[in-house]
Amino acid sequence: MDYRVAEYLIAIDLSGSLRAAADRLGVTQPTLTKAVRRLEDEVGAPLFTRTARGVTLTVFGEAVLRHARAIKASVKEAHEEVAALKQGLGGRVRIGAGPSWQRSVLPEAIEAFQQDWPRVHLEIAGGMDDQLKARLRAGELDIVLAAMSGPIPVEPDLTGRALIDDVYGIIAGASHPLAQLKGPIALSVLVGQTWILPGRGSLMVLRLAAIFQAHGLPAPDAIIETDIAQLKMRLMAKADYLSFHALNQLKESNPGPIVPLAVPDARWRRSAGIMMRRGVSPNPAATAMIAAIEDVCAKAEFAVAAE
Repeated sequence: MDYRVAEYLIAIDLSGSLRAAADRLGVTQPTLTKAVRRLEDEVGAPLFTRTARGVTLTVFGEAVLRHARAIKASVKEAHEEVAALKQGLGGRVRIGAGPSWQRSVLPEAIEAFQQDWPRVHLEIAGGMDDQLKARLRAGELDIVLAAMSGPIPVEPDLTGRALIDDVYGIIAGASHPLAQLKGPIALSVLVGQTWILPGRGSLMVLRLAAIFQAHGLPAPDAIIETDIAQLKMRLMAKADYLSFHALNQLKESNPGPIVPLAVPDARWRRSAGIMMRRGVSPNPAATAMIAAIEDVCAKAEFAVAAE
């Protein structure tokens, strides 16, 4: 599949019809139809399902679309890298990272990186893991520092490696009644409490629900849903809320009167690390930045233990 066909496939997916995609691309509909049929012949499977409203991707089409996006992103990156070198900028590295990475890893990694690569432009983008991964797939980021479901990311179009382990646990304000208890707290005691959690589809919330359900208990139902850590901590400091949070991050961020509760059945160890697009080699500057990040993580107390 060449770049032109990749553009065709992406445009059809975005437009929802061959006619609209042809208009978007400035080509005739027969030209687009012929290109789609040729690609379907090459892969040996139908890529689209025709409907009265237009077309939708088949499961085969979804798989080919991932590769089309990777091709388009790679060409875009090549143009940007050449343009940067022509301007004497020495390259550009675009990194996506959440708040904990911004506080605990990136400052030291950037400082070390710039000693050897002072002319490279760095772009640091924040956001939730799912948003950053979407930007990575679209070629808008070179590296994403994000949570993984295991030591190796399961996304078929992404690759990477785990660098740190976060232990998640239940947290509360220091004045919360449960924070006054001595000894381990049973998971059942948390049923019916008032919770602040991220969105219902987030990996963290799904894992917490699975922990409760594995013990035959109803999953927590958050009265407030937010991924803004500072807002959550401010609210928890003044009212009796519970939440599920990375305990290492809690220690680093110094959130005030927020403490971990002794609920051993609600502990969850999660790996996080560097993610990149599969099959796309990072440029030399990005490779150096990856090495700097790995060096910082290797020295951290919550680095992934050697196998």
